[in-house]
Amino acid sequence: MFDADRPITKSEQDRLSRSVFSKYLARCLLDHKATESLVVGLYGGWGAGKTSVINLVVEELNFAATNVPEDEAPIILNFSPWSYSGQNQLIYSFFRRLSSVLRNVPHLDHRDRIIHLLELYVSYFTHQPIPKALRTKRSFLDTILFKHKEDVYAWESGRDLTLIKAELNALLKNQKHKLIIIIDNISRLYDYEMKQIFQIVKSMGDYENTAYLLALDKDVVVQAINQLDGFGGEETLEKIVQLPFDIPPILQQDLEKLLADHLIEIIATVTEDKWNSEYWADVYYNALKYFFENCRDITRYINTLNFSYSRLRDVVNPVDFFALTAIEVFAPDVYLRIRENKDLFTDLLDNVYVLNKYELQKDKARCEEIILHSNRVSHDILLELLIRLFPRIRHLYHTEEVFYYSDTVARKLHRICSPDLFDVYFRLSMQKGQIPESEFETLLSITKDKEAFDQALMKLNQDERITPFLDLLDSRVINTIPLENIQIIISALLNNGDLFPQGLSNPLSLDTPMRIHRIINGLLKRFHRSEERFIILQHAIADANKSLYIIVHELRNQNQEHTEESDTFLPREYRHLTPEQLDSLQKLTVSRIEKWAQNGSLIDHPELLSILFAWNDWAQNINCIQYVKDVTHTDKGLVSFLTAALNKPITEAMTHYQQTPEWEKSLENIATLIPISTLQQHAITLFEDNYFEKLREREQLAIMIFLDLIKAPTQKTIRKTSG
Repeated sequence: MFDADRPITKSEQDRLSRSVFSKYLARCLLDHKATESLVVGLYGGWGAGKTSVINLVVEELNFAATNVPEDEAPIILNFSPWSYSGQNQLIYSFFRRLSSVLRNVPHLDHRDRIIHLLELYVSYFTHQPIPKALRTKRSFLDTILFKHKEDVYAWESGRDLTLIKAELNALLKNQKHKLIIIIDNISRLYDYEMKQIFQIVKSMGDYENTAYLLALDKDVVVQAINQLDGFGGEETLEKIVQLPFDIPPILQQDLEKLLADHLIEIIATVTEDKWNSEYWADVYYNALKYFFENCRDITRYINTLNFSYSRLRDVVNPVDFFALTAIEVFAPDVYLRIRENKDLFTDLLDNVYVLNKYELQKDKARCEEIILHSNRVSHDILLELLIRLFPRIRHLYHTEEVFYYSDTVARKLHRICSPDLFDVYFRLSMQKGQIPESEFETLLSITKDKEAFDQALMKLNQDERITPFLDLLDSRVINTIPLENIQIIISALLNNGDLFPQGLSNPLSLDTPMRIHRIINGLLKRFHRSEERFIILQHAIADANKSLYIIVHELRNQNQEHTEESDTFLPREYRHLTPEQLDSLQKLTVSRIEKWAQNGSLIDHPELLSILFAWNDWAQNINCIQYVKDVTHTDKGLVSFLTAALNKPITEAMTHYQQTPEWEKSLENIATLIPISTLQQHAITLFEDNYFEKLREREQLAIMIFLDLIKAPTQKTIRKTSG
């Protein structure tokens, strides 16, 4: 449930011990016996609870009214100028409200006269006519004889402003009622409106038998007056306010109890095995408690926590999330920088990961820069919280301290320090797949480490962020990468490319293989000799053990420079590679394909057909044809081969339900590698066997489309695979 940040209205709601102070304040207003007006100031900063105190004062005033005769009860005007701010009607609105309150007092002596004088008084200041309902009543005879012309504007009455106020004061002075005017939210007004309020109190509304209670932030008001007049804000306030009171500070224990009462409702939704009271005490009493200064802080925090925790509670550690939410609410700049520096706050493996002194100092400087963006709590308190949330930060600041950290335990407890879970904590404030600039720079910095960069690409792919990373890399940043790091980047791309989501190619975007080709092409251009480029690709292909198709794709595109029919054909001296070098790389790739074929991995590759065509085109032997013949003798091999060869017809059958002439070309592709007749009977047998029903949908469609295209006779009816 959300807290609407409403002030309390009754003493029974008071949990900050403000009732005694409020009663004393109310008595000061009531017990003032001098006829001159009294101005009491209630000073407090934003969120200190001024409105709550005023409500308690009004409660006490109303209670006091029950103990006196009705004709002696105080008249209370609770005026909130903020409701009229920016309308250029502040003075008019104040006197309108005062007039309205006085009209409703049943035992006010000379009420009509007081209201009439008050309306004349208002008209002098506002230059607005007296409301028709409040003008002097005239007899019918006076109206038709044009006698006693009604006073629409104050100056039409012929009365002097000083005399009007003097008569008003005389009437109010003799009243048994005390007029108490409460003005709240003064600090929220525009500067010139604050000054208008003080004009009302000091001169316009300076009536006999009247007391004012002004609630304001003293620093804001003084600054506003200084801004308007150039100086004198403090002195002006001292002249107006005769009895100043600072709102009582909230006791730390009261604030903690209030926060605890709100948190306990949220903690009730946490399963018992997830809440660690000892860890909470460690985080709260050492750092978190110092983030809260007033009730409004608690309200802001609880509202944010209520909204976000309910959506993420199944995947986050509650204590970590409660602490991170405090940083989000009270130090948003720090929160954003934590989010954008995942590498700084995660991946500490104390017993196996060793940082050199230079790296430690560099990371510590980054952390210091982030901490400096907080104005809420001191450097030491924020650092204390970060150290408890992120063990890696402890390692930066306490290099000699021995402590135990287990990444396995952190992952089990859903801790934010686990790199696998870090992004989850920021899910509601971060676009999916986003890579902050600082993280991208860190990724580029590890291109000097072959194993680290390869693992980084795998992690990005696991996090579904590899595509935006490639988008960022495919830019002018390529020209800034040190030449000695290019081998590592190209090797990592050719080693992992098949594992990345392939994406869709359309007129406005590129699929992943083409994106990788552009990156590799841009990196190779940094070298001036074809021999250098050849050696880089040679090492990358030789080392690749997780991908094949991306290598085939790259060499196919490199071949475009050598093909005279191609639009990208280049003269020999402008090509990245010589024909001899390209031929050597193709033969090296064939050896990699044959290794995959021998260990049984090739048949499961989703780009099997493209790889087989490359093998067939680049090899000077019959190994590819023999491989297809051998592998399609098995049920699994035939199903996998047909599924790869008929990939496009299968997809269209599942989405558009419409056969196209392009499907026939798939048969031509199959026939390039193996005679159709060799596969026909085996496919019929599979289709008619009970084994067929155990196949996946795409596999079933592969067999049915194949048999349908070759018009094979079967005992079992082939279901329509197209419209």
